Amino acid sequence: MNNYKYFEQEGNKYHLKTQFFFIGFIGGLFLIGGLALVFTKGMTDKANLWIGIGMAVLGAMSILRLTAKTTIDMQSNQILMKKNFFSSEVAYSLDNFETFLVSRTVSLFGLTMNGAGSMVLNINGKEKILLLNHSIFTIKPLNDMVNEALHIMKIED
Repeated sequence: MNNYKYFEQEGNKYHLKTQFFFIGFIGGLFLIGGLALVFTKGMTDKANLWIGIGMAVLGAMSILRLTAKTTIDMQSNQILMKKNFFSSEVAYSLDNFETFLVSRTVSLFGLTMNGAGSMVLNINGKEKILLLNHSIFTIKPLNDMVNEALHIMKIED
């Protein structure tokens, strides 16, 4: 049994660990900031009211992302994705796997602002991108997560 930093093993299933700090912190910050803006400046200024509502909605959506589940099931050769608490689980065959994609957003001064780690599938000639993880200021954790997933899927990197 291997010890993984980004996955939890349960038999032949590997569950991607949830990013409680990153998603919870950013989502909570937006939610609380948006609500504070709505109930302070938004009471007197209509523009601030709408900005606050938008921030609160983004925060709530980010916190809802905490309920997402991603599982690599090597016994059935599938990846199981659940985007949030309200959505149903969707199974994708690993036979459609093409590659992993680690992308980053770079600021004007060359600093990495954020990154995203995704799995790219080719389903009937159409590209499907499954978001796995986010990071801020660095993409090294995403690269490490991809290496673990490659090891789990028994694909040489």
